[in-house]
Amino acid sequence: MTSFLLKEIAFTSSFKYQVMISVILGLLLALIMIFLEPFGTYDFKADNKHLIFAGFGIVFSIFYLVSSRMEVWWFNSLNKKWEVKHEVFSFVILVLISSVPIHFYNQVFLNDWFNQNDTVSNYVSHGIWFFRNSLLPIMLLLLPFYLYLRNRFGKLHTAEPLMEIEILGANKGEKLVILENQLLFVKSSENYVEIFYEKDDKIQHNVFRNTLTAINEQAPFLIYCHRSYLVNIDNIKRIKGNSQNAKIEFHFDMEIPLSNTYYKNVKSVLSV
Repeated sequence: MTSFLLKEIAFTSSFKYQVMISVILGLLLALIMIFLEPFGTYDFKADNKHLIFAGFGIVFSIFYLVSSRMEVWWFNSLNKKWEVKHEVFSFVILVLISSVPIHFYNQVFLNDWFNQNDTVSNYVSHGIWFFRNSLLPIMLLLLPFYLYLRNRFGKLHTAEPLMEIEILGANKGEKLVILENQLLFVKSSENYVEIFYEKDDKIQHNVFRNTLTAINEQAPFLIYCHRSYLVNIDNIKRIKGNSQNAKIEFHFDMEIPLSNTYYKNVKSVLSV
């Protein structure tokens, strides 16, 4: 059982595919509500009944998309290693966070809650009943489609072997040998470059006489984020701010600027 939970599986990091999955799952939920009319909804009478039922799918689509965007942050914090246990946990969280707005939608549009002057305790009690007897069975019905779509549009991110790189300066004896994943960023200052890297859980840096262009040729996996900076995209924690005042943040409470010129490119490479 433990080995199964630790098995690596596909992860959907693309925003385009996340939107597609959210729309498909929302449509499936809407069809279930319209055609099967589960759990007594066949007694509901309204001129726009089917449109109201379709609203359940819209609400679920929105919160699936919110959940999937949160997953990307979690996925990156896991060094892009997605396992069965993470998939199970994500589904549980999705059901929990979507249950609140779905129940509210149900109470407002099907049970006319605002005109009943009901108490908060009754609302909560009904919410627990609704989750157990209505929402949970429907979510379990959607689960096979959920798993299929995420596997169909996802990608298995297998870890690549750690590569050792050699960075040289223009002066004799200027040499740094580190692993690719240790390199954070390189900063240009006049005729020199400062190479920042992580080693032994500390941030260290070397100063070489060289140019960013020459360093980029030696380490082509680095990308420009500013005219004076090259960054290792795999070590970015998050991007703060908008295109006019953006900053790149690392896991060591360090920040470097992200200029408007390179903002869209860095964001697209990060898939955020």
